[in-house]
Amino acid sequence: MNEMSSMGAIGGLNGMEGGASVNFSAEHPANESTPVRSKGVTHVRPFTRVEAAIAAVESLDRELKKFELAVADSLQDYLGVQMAQITDCALARGWEPVSFMQKDGFRVYRYEAMPAYKGRRKKR
Repeated sequence: MNEMSSMGAIGGLNGMEGGASVNFSAEHPANESTPVRSKGVTHVRPFTRVEAAIAAVESLDRELKKFELAVADSLQDYLGVQMAQITDCALARGWEPVSFMQKDGFRVYRYEAMPAYKGRRKKR
């Protein structure tokens, strides 16, 4: 098994290399609220390597409805090539980016499952 396909190689979703949070629920709560957190305290270690972020995305269950991925500012290159690689992997697995939040030294990207495109294949 290569390094990119091994979750052990990146220390899990919230390990030494980086962090991601996931939501396996099919339904959104009626009153979804975000807890207030101190701006000075962060418990997320963002991904600092493209390979590790891609491995985390590839390890997620395809039935997942949404997830967040913390990515270090060092991966925000001028042309966006590194984030394009990560996003391309997510798109290939059926998730689209919906937003991001800038934090101190990293961004938290939010992805959601793409709605199934009806009529994609027409029988002739």
